[in-house]
Amino acid sequence: MKRSIEKRIKELKSQIERHNRLYHEKDAPKISDSEYDNLVLELKKWEAEYPELASSTSPTKKVGGKARADFDKITHSVPMLSLDNAFEKEDVLSFETRALRVIEKTQAPWSYFCEFKMDGLAIELVYHKGQLTKASTRGDGTVGEDITENVRRIACIPQTLQSPLSAEVRGEVFMKISDFQALNRSREKEGDTLFVNPRNAAAGSLRQLDPEITAQRPLSFFAYGTGLPLDINVKSQADLLRKFQSLGIPTNPDTRLCSSTEEVLKFYAETKARREKLPYEIDGVVIKVNEFTFQDLLGTTSNHPRWAVAYKFDAPRATTTLKDIEVQVGRTGILTPVAVLEPVFCGGVTVSSATLHNEEEIARLDLKIGDEVEIIRSGDVIPKVLSVRKEARKNKQLKTFEMPSHCPSCGAKVVLEQGLVGRWCPKSTKCPAQIEGRLIHFASKDALNMEGVGPQWISRFYDDGLLKLPSDFFALTPEKILKFERMGEVLAKKMIQSIQARRQTTLARLIYGLGIPNVGETLAQKIAKQVLNLEGLLRVSQDKLLQIEDVGEIVADSIIQFRNDFDSEIKKLSEILQIQAVKTKSGPWLGKNFVLTGSLSGFTRSEAQRLIEERGGSSQSSVTKTTTVVIAGAEAGSKLKKAQDLGIEIWDEARFIKELS
Repeated sequence: MKRSIEKRIKELKSQIERHNRLYHEKDAPKISDSEYDNLVLELKKWEAEYPELASSTSPTKKVGGKARADFDKITHSVPMLSLDNAFEKEDVLSFETRALRVIEKTQAPWSYFCEFKMDGLAIELVYHKGQLTKASTRGDGTVGEDITENVRRIACIPQTLQSPLSAEVRGEVFMKISDFQALNRSREKEGDTLFVNPRNAAAGSLRQLDPEITAQRPLSFFAYGTGLPLDINVKSQADLLRKFQSLGIPTNPDTRLCSSTEEVLKFYAETKARREKLPYEIDGVVIKVNEFTFQDLLGTTSNHPRWAVAYKFDAPRATTTLKDIEVQVGRTGILTPVAVLEPVFCGGVTVSSATLHNEEEIARLDLKIGDEVEIIRSGDVIPKVLSVRKEARKNKQLKTFEMPSHCPSCGAKVVLEQGLVGRWCPKSTKCPAQIEGRLIHFASKDALNMEGVGPQWISRFYDDGLLKLPSDFFALTPEKILKFERMGEVLAKKMIQSIQARRQTTLARLIYGLGIPNVGETLAQKIAKQVLNLEGLLRVSQDKLLQIEDVGEIVADSIIQFRNDFDSEIKKLSEILQIQAVKTKSGPWLGKNFVLTGSLSGFTRSEAQRLIEERGGSSQSSVTKTTTVVIAGAEAGSKLKKAQDLGIEIWDEARFIKELS
């Protein structure tokens, strides 16, 4: 039993870490807030029941995500913590019970301050003698990204306060729904990728490497707290927001001071009822103990304050009709069914399609074309079909859906491998949908990042024959694309400049941009460190690939097959592009692969990994035949056992310290 729980905890940690990276670092969430919260709640449950399986590196102990590597870093003077969540009335009552254990001992009057939980990006502004000097994202709570120049372009954030005070102001950058819709209409006209939702648009706009792009985006800001108050002498949350207003810092006027939990719950119910009519998206109500004296008494945990809680709303739901199911072919050939819906308003937007994932999901839902379905939208992800209203089927003409046996794009017979969910088209070099998908992926933000070259334009260039392979991007000229409708001289010139600027790139970006099946961003970086250049990618053997962390036989086969299919294209890109050299490691541990397991008393996990890499070593997440040394701290688990079984060298912490010196 315990072994299965340990396995589940490992799975949950991996899933949560992945979704943290997608949400906080990539602004590209794949699951709803409620689905993410359920993963965290399950992990907390198992860690509470089996404390010996919990660790200091668990995602339940962390805040946010890492600061992106392409921004300078700023360390917060006081950590920017996340909020603990409440999902039911009982959770709010439990929060009050915990707070009263401390507050009632003082016999002093106290209150609650309630404000909207904005769905945006948390930032910190540092003012010195009234002047804005620094701005940063939350990051991992301790270290954030320096976005000072971008924030200076947000019109509603004052550069100079109305009094020469020094303060650290914390708040939320967001985008109003009307501004979001206008921005997407503009991007659609220009053929750019559309933002999924206002939060995604706000985060993407704020984390631009070019501040002038941020300046063109309609961003808003509300302040809600401080790091170090410095010159601001206030005694409560209500006083703090009044002080911000007097300094010219915008705050949300929709707040309420409450003297009891009954008043808090009334404010929550009123807010939930008017949520759809608000000009911006919110996903709950933040409940704070108002008085700073009591906040100090209650204190914080490692990742959230004990004096505040976020009472979350359920994800928006709506009922509509399933008109049809279309099958899309992705860049890797996977066939994905998509629900075509009767348009319905849900969560601030009109929804006309939803993901169905695969044919197993359709079977699980017992979904038929013509059904009434309930959909759910969290504001952060593509809507999905939650359930079927089978009681509405009476006297209806329904149609059973079957996945196609041939690719809807190229007509090739699809492959259904035993043990795998889903079908795929094997004609990677001839299937139009796959070719077009790879071109869109190559130009995307996390690959070559060709700003302004969106999917709509790429589709039109592909249909016209201008684009067939990634190298064709660099042969485009303003004259070649001016013939397209809505393509003016200014836009054409700007687009070609953006493409040509990407002749200089990193090997990791290029490997990821090629669209090799099973190779994501993180793995592309590991492969780049091993092969060093494109020629190395063309020559590397399968045995060498298998020595790279997280590369198994399936991934290695994918790389070899892709390389064989696109050998000449990879060579052509090596001639066109100026690829930054991968820095080679040096040091006494060069060529050694280390795995850390258990808890170290003198180092955090990240500190130990940094020390290993400084000496030329590599840090692996799991024990394999390529592992050289396992460093075992207290409460080391299955990794230590596997290392012993494989006869791998094992160091305790004392040996690690000795070897470091």
